[in-house]
This record gives sequence, structure tokens and C-alpha cells, in this order.
Amino acid sequence: MGILDGLEALGLGKLKSIDTIYEEEQHKSTQEETPQAPPKKEEKDFLMEKEFECPVCQGKFRQRLARTTLKCIRHDRDLRPVYEGIDAVKYDVIFCPDCGYAVLSRFFAPLAPTHRKLLNEGIRKNFKPQSRNLPETISYEDAALRYKMALANAVVKLSKNSEKAYICLKAAWLYRGMREDAIAKGETDKDAIKAMAETEKEYLITAADGFIKARAGETPPYAGMNSTTLDYVIAAIYLETDTNLKDGVKLLQDVITSRTATPQNKEKARELLAEIKKKMGIE
Repeated sequence: MGILDGLEALGLGKLKSIDTIYEEEQHKSTQEETPQAPPKKEEKDFLMEKEFECPVCQGKFRQRLARTTLKCIRHDRDLRPVYEGIDAVKYDVIFCPDCGYAVLSRFFAPLAPTHRKLLNEGIRKNFKPQSRNLPETISYEDAALRYKMALANAVVKLSKNSEKAYICLKAAWLYRGMREDAIAKGETDKDAIKAMAETEKEYLITAADGFIKARAGETPPYAGMNSTTLDYVIAAIYLETDTNLKDGVKLLQDVITSRTATPQNKEKARELLAEIKKKMGIE
């Protein structure tokens, strides 16, 4: 007698022929599956798209910006941030393709009528409208042109020295990133790499000059920086460019003895001061 006998009364007589109640457990492979690495992110994956209304011509345009969730790997001594997967500096200039207005994202805001008039006369009047097509990414060459446009706009609308200096600082960071990218890709044109380094230095020196003028004629913040941060940045530029090292020492000493500087800023200033003194041959 089978253990399923009697089910025929319920119309399930066929089931009485089942001779296996428990299925055999299938043996799983002892070989672990190799986990698949996530696909490597490309530069375009770190970008987002946003619409802007130009404060000069009132036209609307779209532009790609670096996402705000980027992972910062390190900061250079002059506070340039280096992010994983992207050089965000390339995407910090907001540029209207219709009238030529260009400005760092930090300074993008409504314009006073006097500034708008200056830009209409000094930039828009002679600007050749550009394509509105959005490339997936921006090349270093295109980004460099945008920084030049941002600086030209700042000069024409009589911006503060701190704004113009900050544009120059970020342009220097752009050329540093351009040079690093070229070296990483195996660029063999030494003259081209040298030219990038020279342009970076020129922008840095111009930035320091502008920050010194801002320090003398403006009240903080200077492009978002307080006085001690600005002094540190100027000193860092002096070390990067090997210029005015004695002035850099004085600026850093002021940071170290400042009552308003944070302990972290003072420590960074001490480290930078040690670097400058070493370069000067001072113990």
C-alpha cells in the first residue's frame, strides 16, 4: 500500500504512482562566482544639466555642470580641489552662447543696469553667437576659452579685484589640470606641456596681484574667502611661482598669530611656512 493510496476517491489517483516524496537536493557548485566589477564611470557621468536665464540678454540656455556630490581626493597647496573622475574646474564658467556673457558660477546673479549696459556695449555688441548644442563633455581648450571670456566680462563690467583674481586663480588650476591630463595620457610634446605650465604660472601671478589689491581696497569676504584664507592662498601662490617668498613668510606669520584663524588653518600655515623657508634656505 502506498502512502498516497486513497486519493483516487478525490480524483487524484494518478498521484499514487509518485514514488519520490522528497526531491533530491541539487548540489551547488563549490566554485564561487567572480563578482562583476561595476562599470567604470566616465566624465559625462559626473555631470548634470541645468537651464539658465542670461542676465544680459534674458535668453535661456542649458549648460552642463559638475555634480555637487563629487568625491574630493585632495587639495593642492593653493586649495585647488581634485575630484575623483572629473576635473570640475572645467565646468565652473556659466557661458551664454547668444550674447557672450560669461561668469563663474559663484558670481552668477542678477546684474545692475549699469553693468548690463557695459556688457551690452563691450561684449554683446561684437560677439558672434555660438552653437547651442550641448557636447557630452567640455575639452580643456573650450574650458580655457570660457575662462578668458569670464575674465573679459569681469574687466568690462568693472568687477571687484577679488572676482577678477579668483577667475585667474581658477584659470591657473585649469591649466594645471590640462597639464596633468596630458602627462597622464602620455603626451610627448614637451613644448606643449611647458607652455601649459607657463600659462598656469602667468595666471597665478596675476591672481596674486589681484588678491593683494583686493586685500588693500575691499572688505572681506574676498570671493568667498576670509582674510586669513586669502593670506594663505597668496603665500601658496608665491611658493608655487617662486616669487615674493619673503612676503609669503610675512603673510603666513600673520595667519599663525591671528586671533580669528582656526587651529586647522594655523597648522596649514605652519606647514606652508616650513616649505617656503626650506626653499629660501632658512632653518
